[in-house]
Amino acid sequence: MRKALMFWAGLVLLMTGCDDDATYVAAGEVPGTALHVPPDGPGEVQLRMKNEGSATWKPDQVKLALREQQGWSGGPLVLTEQVKPGQVATFRGNITAPAQAGLHKLGWVPQRKGTAFEKAFETDVEVTCSNGEFCDGEERLANGRCVSGPPPCDDGAACTEDVCDPDKRTCQHIPIGSCAVCMATCNPDCSGKLCGEDGCGGQCGTCPAGQACAQGIFECRPDSQAGTCRNPLPLVADGTPLVGDHIIQGDTSNGFHQLIPSCNRTSTAVEAVYTFTTAEKLGLEARVSGYDTVLHLRKKRGADGTADCLDNTAARTVACSDDSSPPGDYGSRVSVSLDPGTYYLIVDGFDSTQAGPFTLSARFAANGCVPKCDGLYCGGSDGCGGNCGVCTGDESCVKGRCLPNPCIPNCDGKACGDNGCGGQCGFCPNDELCVPATGTCETFAACDHLRPSCTPSCGTSEFCGTDCACHPVSKQLPDLIVDEARLRDEILFDTIFVTENSCARVEECVEGTGERRVLRFSVEAVNQGSATLTVPAPAERPDLFTFSPCHGHYHFSGFATYALVDADGRTVLAGRKQAYCMEDTQRVATGPDVPCAKKFTCDDQGIQRGWSDLYGNTLDCQWLDITDVPPGDYRLQVTLNPSRAFQETTLDNNTSSVPVTLPAR
Repeated sequence: MRKALMFWAGLVLLMTGCDDDATYVAAGEVPGTALHVPPDGPGEVQLRMKNEGSATWKPDQVKLALREQQGWSGGPLVLTEQVKPGQVATFRGNITAPAQAGLHKLGWVPQRKGTAFEKAFETDVEVTCSNGEFCDGEERLANGRCVSGPPPCDDGAACTEDVCDPDKRTCQHIPIGSCAVCMATCNPDCSGKLCGEDGCGGQCGTCPAGQACAQGIFECRPDSQAGTCRNPLPLVADGTPLVGDHIIQGDTSNGFHQLIPSCNRTSTAVEAVYTFTTAEKLGLEARVSGYDTVLHLRKKRGADGTADCLDNTAARTVACSDDSSPPGDYGSRVSVSLDPGTYYLIVDGFDSTQAGPFTLSARFAANGCVPKCDGLYCGGSDGCGGNCGVCTGDESCVKGRCLPNPCIPNCDGKACGDNGCGGQCGFCPNDELCVPATGTCETFAACDHLRPSCTPSCGTSEFCGTDCACHPVSKQLPDLIVDEARLRDEILFDTIFVTENSCARVEECVEGTGERRVLRFSVEAVNQGSATLTVPAPAERPDLFTFSPCHGHYHFSGFATYALVDADGRTVLAGRKQAYCMEDTQRVATGPDVPCAKKFTCDDQGIQRGWSDLYGNTLDCQWLDITDVPPGDYRLQVTLNPSRAFQETTLDNNTSSVPVTLPAR
């Protein structure tokens, strides 16, 4: 197998004291993707560099030598023709790779007449059996031989038309005739239900005009019941001043689903609508907790406030939040300055499973001052003459958190982990990690995901995956791709205020404090493969997760990377988002083998086949901090599974990029 491969290499070469004191200078760029060469065999390599010196490069003089590296041989790469200053040079040659599949780094030494005139520069080289053709199945290295895997877009269903796009490396499954849109074995359940979901992708019935489905009890009720846009609940009682703190206990169990929050466009949860009116400019911080909530705010803009409340376009949203700290634990918070007018504060949910009792707190500050309590549950100044919360009588504020007072540390049987009072029971040695479920320190088998090895060795029809586990060559696997249309269409620019206590600062998602300019965008990770993506629980494998004290739950480490790149492919800015909860957000594929119902959550992480995981553009850290980036044209680049922690059908379709223009401030 031979491959013609091309890339730009970043390099500056300088040599003086030659025949005419001419300089040798070369410059270029390393590409975003690695070269591909076959395992244990030769592959053709092609490099291009621009001659930016004053000397003419001659084919018999200037070469690129392969730096000595175990398992690699071949070269040097030679010029194809004479290259004058200002022209682009092409170097070609063959190299032989070792049998170890994976991502390698090779060093190249620039030479003139056999003498190095600059230190070696490195390029990424992928040793792989893949022939670069997505639709014919990924080739795997099994028992030293390259063997073809199953077609990536064959869902195994006779009633679907499988469409494979070789350029985009994507799959589409089109139902034919009476093909089930989801699990053929799913049994619809409409027992006692007059409306609502049947559990198999359908509905149990529709409600007449003027009524809506109370999904908690599956009954049709007048859509003017209390807590709807037609009959919103008062946020505060008549005559009660808005400025100050207000605590409201509510319940969405019997609510309607009529509204779609702009920060979670896939939500089908029921909601509760509150209203308030201000005649002066105020600042608002509102928090809601009790389940996995979404909190959004809309404003009456015309004569018909009900129509404005029911208007689901993003332009009608004043503020929206899906997960924030405080309140943490999947609760949400909005902080915003309000002009005079009538508003609708809406308690919503992440998906149709999220409803029930909740606690809503609202703090209004005079003169439009917006309370700044990001990351603080109690104590500390809110910047508006108050503090960020007061603990109950049997609690005290410790590092911005309310803890029992007196707080008695509990470390019984624990060698490490949280002691329940803001401290630790102990710390593990450098080569061990704390298992939260047991409070013990353990060592986990290291896996080099870039160049994996399997012990014991894999069988004759197996390959060693990036997870260092043996997989049958014919095994159906998950396959993650980025929804490029959503990435392109849900870009927006925003200004946030960051304090030292802000989660964005704690999790290093920004470059500094104060006012920061951010590029927000949505990322939807679609599992288009033929198998479910699963990961062990954090309590079992803490090496795969990071606990977020701000959000109060575990995030999978290294699920995605974000970057801003320039026209030459150089990384201008790398994102620093750490928080990823792999879970089912919405079903995006059809077919009799696609699960109908959501299975995975942030507490039990994974993505089913035919489902996607959506990270909306209003989430904390779902941005790039562009405060110090000059305006201009760039590309926004997203890569899924960059650490290769889990095995997929292919890694060649994990990166997507879209154009973006940063405007002048």
